[in-house]
Amino acid sequence: MKHSNRYYERVRKVVSFILRPWFRHMFLLDETPFPELPERFLLVSNHVVNIDPLLVIYRTRRYMHFVATEHLFSMGLVSRIICALGDPIPRAQGGSAASTVMDILRKLKNEGSVGIAAEGNCTWDGVTAPFLPATGKMARASGVPLVTVRVQGYLASPRWAFTRRKGPVKISLAGIYPPEELRKMKPEEINALIARDIHVDAYADQAADPQRYPGKRLAEGMEHALVLCPRCRQMDTFRSRDDRFTCSCGFSVRYDEWGYFTEVSESGEGGEPPFRTVRDWDAWQKEYLAGLAPEALPAGEDSAMQLLRIEEHRRTQEAAGPLRFDASGLRLGDRFFPFEEIAGLAVRYKGVVSFSDKEGNFYEILKEKKKVRYHGRKYLLLYQRLKGANQ
Repeated sequence: MKHSNRYYERVRKVVSFILRPWFRHMFLLDETPFPELPERFLLVSNHVVNIDPLLVIYRTRRYMHFVATEHLFSMGLVSRIICALGDPIPRAQGGSAASTVMDILRKLKNEGSVGIAAEGNCTWDGVTAPFLPATGKMARASGVPLVTVRVQGYLASPRWAFTRRKGPVKISLAGIYPPEELRKMKPEEINALIARDIHVDAYADQAADPQRYPGKRLAEGMEHALVLCPRCRQMDTFRSRDDRFTCSCGFSVRYDEWGYFTEVSESGEGGEPPFRTVRDWDAWQKEYLAGLAPEALPAGEDSAMQLLRIEEHRRTQEAAGPLRFDASGLRLGDRFFPFEEIAGLAVRYKGVVSFSDKEGNFYEILKEKKKVRYHGRKYLLLYQRLKGANQ
């Protein structure tokens, strides 16, 4: 059910009041008063922690319709509650963005302000990722002011982590650009302006102004982001426990509360690792895959998976069994999708794979059993490498 903007603004005030103690408990959140925003606007930010859309709404003190991924609309009662409280705009990860752009422009024209995390995905390594080139064109066509917001605080809650860390998180206004100014600019110039305003490199910030991010089980979950070992060059061979990240070949590092790695030798003593940061390790694994011919790439494989087709916010199982992805395509059980038929592939949360085919069908891959290992980012890295080879 749709409600007026006045209703959603009242909901925002109530929810902000309820969540304020939780936000302050979770993070060292910068509470500097936020500048006044225009009555209606398109807000574009980077995406650092999973809940930063909530944090942006809380800090700006303004309600806006935020773009949310498809899975948020297919969780039954939970989805109905979220939609009743916030009326988000659906976006299918791994699918076409054209319908989402039209929904955004429609909301801006008829209903109120809209917020988008331009990258579409929370950062893996603390660095702002590229965003869709259509963003600048959309901002120009919106007819409302463009507001850019920069979110900093990756080390407080890395996407791959199972635990949060108590450290500073900052949400700051980067710029407000009136529609008259945007109409004088080319879409490419607007994209450059947005990229400048929302760019963040968590490790560059850490080097310039070191901050502690203490917490428990600091390394746990890192295998969702870092899937290649720099020593044995094997894929998906790591395990994490407490502050240790260890490959089956024996290579092991310790991750500290400043966000840096120290190599751990057999004697337990620390040394200089191949990479000191998640950012540099991630850059290396992308570069390593880029240097391999498509036929030489390692295959992504997992057992006991299920393929779900999503239609009208409902999931239907289409296949089950082992999953394999290589240069020929994606196979799950008795279903096979040739690589050239996959229109887009993405991952949500820590690595649930979603993809669309060229006929417009949208799919998601989940575990069949709770204890099955499943690190979907390896499929994303392989897809991006193969897509680059086929362009």
